[in-house]
Amino acid sequence: MEGNQINSSNKMKVKMKPKNVLSQVSLSIINGLEYAFYTYGVVIAKHPAIFIVLCVVLTGCFSLGLINFTVEERPFKLWIPQNSDFIKVMDWQKKNYPAEFRLHTAIYEAENVLDRSVLLEMLRVHEAVASATTADATWDSVCAKMPTIADSFFGRRKRSISQDIASGMDAHPHTLFRVKRENNEGSGFDWSTILDRESYCGFLESMTLECMEHSILEIWGYDRDLISDLTPEDIIEDVNSVDKSAVFGFPTNFTEFLGKVELDAEGRVIKAGASRQIWVTNINLTAIGVGEFVDDTGTGMEVDTVSYNWEKELINNVLDETKRPDNIYLYLMAASSFGMISEDTILGDVKFLAIGFGVVFIYIQIMLGKFNLVEQRPLLSLMGLSCVGMSIFVSYGICSIFNVPFGPVNNVLPFLLLGLGIDDMFVIMQAWNNLSQKERKQELTHRIGYALKHAGVSITVTSLTDFAAFAIGSGTVLPALRSFCLYAAVGIAAVYFFQATFFVAWFALDQRRLEDNRHGIIWCWKLKNWTPNQCSQKDICQTFFSEVYGKFLFRLPSKIAVLIVTMALLAVSGWGLSNLQQEFNPIWFLPQSSYLFKFFMKQEYYYPTSGEMGIVYFGRMDYLEELPKIEELMTRMKESEYISEVDSWFLKYKKYWEKQGYLVPSPEETEEEFLDHLGMFLHSPSGSKFRVRNFHFDGIINCTDPAPQILASSIEYKHRRLSGSHEQITAMDDLKNIVKSMNFSGYVQPFSRIYSGWETDKIIEKELYQNMGLAMLVVFVVTLILIANLTTSLMVLLCVIMTLVDVGALMHWWGLTIDTVSCIDIVLAIGLCVDYAAHIGHTFMTKRGTRDERARLTVATIGPAVLNGGFSTFLAFIFLANSDSHVFVTFFKIFFAVVLYGLFHGLVFLPVLLSLLGPAPYPSAKDDKLPETEEMSAENQQLYQQERMEDREVEKLEIQSEPVENGSLNDESTNISTAPANANNPGNKTALMQVSSV
Repeated sequence: MEGNQINSSNKMKVKMKPKNVLSQVSLSIINGLEYAFYTYGVVIAKHPAIFIVLCVVLTGCFSLGLINFTVEERPFKLWIPQNSDFIKVMDWQKKNYPAEFRLHTAIYEAENVLDRSVLLEMLRVHEAVASATTADATWDSVCAKMPTIADSFFGRRKRSISQDIASGMDAHPHTLFRVKRENNEGSGFDWSTILDRESYCGFLESMTLECMEHSILEIWGYDRDLISDLTPEDIIEDVNSVDKSAVFGFPTNFTEFLGKVELDAEGRVIKAGASRQIWVTNINLTAIGVGEFVDDTGTGMEVDTVSYNWEKELINNVLDETKRPDNIYLYLMAASSFGMISEDTILGDVKFLAIGFGVVFIYIQIMLGKFNLVEQRPLLSLMGLSCVGMSIFVSYGICSIFNVPFGPVNNVLPFLLLGLGIDDMFVIMQAWNNLSQKERKQELTHRIGYALKHAGVSITVTSLTDFAAFAIGSGTVLPALRSFCLYAAVGIAAVYFFQATFFVAWFALDQRRLEDNRHGIIWCWKLKNWTPNQCSQKDICQTFFSEVYGKFLFRLPSKIAVLIVTMALLAVSGWGLSNLQQEFNPIWFLPQSSYLFKFFMKQEYYYPTSGEMGIVYFGRMDYLEELPKIEELMTRMKESEYISEVDSWFLKYKKYWEKQGYLVPSPEETEEEFLDHLGMFLHSPSGSKFRVRNFHFDGIINCTDPAPQILASSIEYKHRRLSGSHEQITAMDDLKNIVKSMNFSGYVQPFSRIYSGWETDKIIEKELYQNMGLAMLVVFVVTLILIANLTTSLMVLLCVIMTLVDVGALMHWWGLTIDTVSCIDIVLAIGLCVDYAAHIGHTFMTKRGTRDERARLTVATIGPAVLNGGFSTFLAFIFLANSDSHVFVTFFKIFFAVVLYGLFHGLVFLPVLLSLLGPAPYPSAKDDKLPETEEMSAENQQLYQQERMEDREVEKLEIQSEPVENGSLNDESTNISTAPANANNPGNKTALMQVSSV
């Protein structure tokens, strides 16, 4: 029989020799990598101190790059392609139409805000803002101001007029107010059209200016005595009838300040659930010009330092609840709120990183060490985690050297590197535990070389595929994604190097300590006559995979069940993925507990019909010649199905002069006449509001002279409420096409802050699928080169694709959308989920025997390491579930899905698939040069007999060897492969050790 075995083995050897280019490449790559890692491991084990110092020095050198470390928090530099229309228009606006005002809005919520108590609370907040003071500013010094037209033509203040009307009368103050209002409105005069220009302009110059604050309190002129005496009927009457501000005199629809209104049968407002109050502050452009400004990361504006500091005082005063009635709620959005809150959000959640490191350390200590004085490995576990910390410093340092900004999403990088680094560490330790009996008899330096030889190819496959996935992602046009991918790619390369060097060096020292019976914590304490307790020698995880899981998984009913469950999961997940929406909203980056997030939620609830505001900017041009095109543009915008309102200076200008008998536009009008008419209009009651916010002149405009040359102007519009990203993108593109079709001679572009998100939505899905496709292609190529088998590489890729489909479905069911953060996490998921399948696929190729035997040995050999790596990754980020940050919560949800489905496909589906369709193992180049042995056959026989004993079907077996095509036996046969045991073949060694352990 021995001769038959040798003859059969020789036949098998002939069939296993390389027959094609891929096999030859496979043999060269695998043998080359294994030899290189073996040599590297031996050198490290001989001189561990040198390599430890080398790693520390390298970390220190690269960390010097942190001197150039730059944090980027501006949303427009993170989430929007820098070549987009939004960025181009915003850059033009900053240079040609610098923002001069900032808005601050409060929403009051009550059972009915049309109640005197709510009005008095609004008045109290109004007074609190008016009293807000810093060392350099007051409300009066920072507020934007407008002339008060109301009652000014009588030359007196509001209350004095009411008192004059009331002289000799005993009347209710509200009655007096209504008499005053009716007298003013009854005239219906526009004094600029009645008085001569000199008289009118002289009067305007003597007018007082009031700080711009808008709310329903303007109805009563912020008069505390008047408001205190209001009855419910008075409030309802005034809200429905007053259409002009008692402060400024401009026409105002006060019902627009109200939310969730209730109407009576006549259509009159009788109740409302919310009311808005708006403050407008001025930006000191002179201070900005001399460098005294703060870059507000939330709005992208440059704000003078004095105003910015005053805004902090505004926030404190408005949010102070000490005097607020319990039944009234206030929600605030100051202009600087977004930037202030977003800066602190992620940094505040970094505490979860420390917790994650601590939990993972405990888990590593449990899995790497044993519960006795000598075999515990706390220092080694700590050094494994130190590799992650060192890789973080290297990543941050190298990227900072090349001026790569650090974005808020990059804060999840330590969690990623923690998961990947721990995974590599477990693979190395698993390879050490799986050394064959022959390898275990070697010196320590050679044993470590063998361990790194077996683990090196596996961690190279996963690390290189992860690196490739992020290298591809760095080519995106999304700045935040590009930044993260660059940091991640460098970090992955660093953690790979440190685990294969720094950790292995410490492992060599720790193993010397262990073999010298020294204490696991106090290394100088040598324990004499020490023997480990029996309990500490049990490896429950290894025993489970070897004797329980491997036995159960590869039975025929189990295989069928696995395939059915996998296909059913794929079908259901495919449906879920088809419903995954594409949406990006910067509001999500705010913590849900923040006052600003609550404001946006209330605004969406109480003012759902209000669409997004926008501006059409006009640059330098011959405005007189372009008036017909401006008029046509206004007409087409009003006719657009996506625009609900157009607030145009031109339409009011046209109406103003046509009332006075002038034709607009007039072909006979000269440029000087046009500027003269424009100047007069902009000082009229109907046009003055446009002078403040819609024109930028080459000089100072005054009432008596023609307007200076127009450098820039703007027209405001409002979209109707749009549903979903598709309609939003269509509305944006429709308006852009309308403007473009006008063929203006100068610069004309539409702009809205919300377009930042819409433009991101427009390209993010394309970017996501493009990056995913390229990343998976590169992962497949790298996997094919290193695993060097087409069938196995395709199976690994299949597992990756199925995992991503399942992850996408869970995203939909968990309330996530395709946005910039999830896009980053999905690209990241490709690199992570490939690890689980690649480890299994590579290990399967190193095994000998039937497909079932090889799959069973694969699960027993690498299964514990894959499970430990996945579970430790899960432990690292599980605490992010409690985070208030959209970035961290999204990271948790997606990575939870990646670990769950990645482990399922890697440890359940792929082994079953390999047991059914797996290719032949790696060929061995030295089979014909080494003596034949019976070791492999005997060990396989031992495994086979052990399984039969566990099944209570012990029988006498006769070992026969029947070679088949591709070096694999028929799975249904009871024959065991007699492939020669090659002392230099990692698959044979691992298999021998694993069988011995069973």
